[in-house]
Amino acid sequence: MDITQYLRALRAHWFLVVLMTALGGAAAGVYSWVQTPMYQADVQLFVSISSTDAGAADLNQGGTFAQQRVKSYVDIVDSPTVTNAVLQSLQLPYTADELAEKITAASPPNTVLLNISVTDPSPQMARDIADAVASQVSKFIVDLETPTGATTSPVKAAITKSASLPTAPVSPRTNLNLALGLLVGLASGAGLAVLRHTLDKTIHGRREAALVAGAAVVGEIGDDPKTKVRGLIVDDPTGLRAEEFRRLRTNIRFLSIDGRIGSLVVTGSVPGEGKSTVAANMAIALAQSGERVVLIDGDLRKSRVATLFGLPGGVGLTSVLVGDVPIEAAMHHWRRELPLYVVTSGPTPPNPSELLGTRRLADLVAGLVASGMTVIFDAPPLLPVTDAAVLARATDGALVVTRVGSTKADELATSIEALRDVDARILGVVANRVKRKNKDGYYADQSSGWTGAAAAKAAQAVMAPPNTDRAPAAKVAPQQGRATPPPPARHQQRPAAGR
Repeated sequence: MDITQYLRALRAHWFLVVLMTALGGAAAGVYSWVQTPMYQADVQLFVSISSTDAGAADLNQGGTFAQQRVKSYVDIVDSPTVTNAVLQSLQLPYTADELAEKITAASPPNTVLLNISVTDPSPQMARDIADAVASQVSKFIVDLETPTGATTSPVKAAITKSASLPTAPVSPRTNLNLALGLLVGLASGAGLAVLRHTLDKTIHGRREAALVAGAAVVGEIGDDPKTKVRGLIVDDPTGLRAEEFRRLRTNIRFLSIDGRIGSLVVTGSVPGEGKSTVAANMAIALAQSGERVVLIDGDLRKSRVATLFGLPGGVGLTSVLVGDVPIEAAMHHWRRELPLYVVTSGPTPPNPSELLGTRRLADLVAGLVASGMTVIFDAPPLLPVTDAAVLARATDGALVVTRVGSTKADELATSIEALRDVDARILGVVANRVKRKNKDGYYADQSSGWTGAAAAKAAQAVMAPPNTDRAPAAKVAPQQGRATPPPPARHQQRPAAGR
């Protein structure tokens, strides 16, 4: 990972970083709060060698001797002899070992100083113990260094600094603990964020979707909590979501510059990515521009189109493919003002994949395209079943819907590979449920401005083939008991006001 990926991981999981930092600071604060405040008192002894009529050489030798002896005195400051004497003199409620834990001693290098520190919850007790320890250590050193049979010791330990009453506790060090807690929490949060980002294979944005699929992202549909209540854009024609589908419509038209895209499949990788809603709203957006569209529910296993549009599902694509009814009988003109026709899935067949792979479906698609209609299939997801790959072979390409924040990278890659295995054209990827960064932008709730006859004229200009030497689409040959679908009646568009 480079620095950009680290920053992206921290940005994606910033809440985890903030949470761990807060927990680290809170843990440090609680630790400092439950700790008993400890006060420290310090005393200092000066160790010297006494000698009468000593010359410079003797003084130098005595100083070196004292420095060597002080190193040993550091270890006897908390000896039982000293601690027991202090306990008897002060009548303390401690044992010798407990008192020894409160005493520390050190000697600065190349000096004859002996520094003694005593900590205790009581500042007065810390001061009294420190003075008593210094007094007992001084006596103990004299007793140790007095030769046998002699009355005086050549080594003296004089108190040069008595203990003073401490005014502030030395522990807990709340500020330091808080700083360390915050730092540890920040480091832990950043580490967890990077680890989660590394292990997380979910598609998080259009860039990742394009890299994994190896195809362009032709549309982004924002995450709208109102989708479950108002799934179709006709319920909110001036909203941001409707504008996003109009942008997807425009991008699809740009894909047909080199040749008209008369039919396509909308599919996904796994259930729950919103491919049915995307297919329905894309069909509505195309119909709103004046284009004649037929939306066919190609999911013969779990139909959603009939529910979205509030249509009966008894007669549908299955009925047409088995020859029970002609396509005209299965087509529902959804709204009078829109040239949108809907074909539900119909009865559930025992062999959906085989039924969708028949020649009759290919002829049906070719006939509808030849009549000037744009055919959109809502197909099942690619990973559970092969129906979408079969349908993609019979159309001009497939749009793969991926749900940002839910679909895994390996799922999307496997779906794209399934389409390429059957030589199906991949028109692009639609990133669904994208978190919007700016919900109140200036252009967020503005309509496209193209309505009526102007929209129909613009749609025909863009969707028409750029050259005339292309082979015309094959027409559906009439079959016994079945007629080719005639072009739906044209709808008169009212001119837009002010245009």
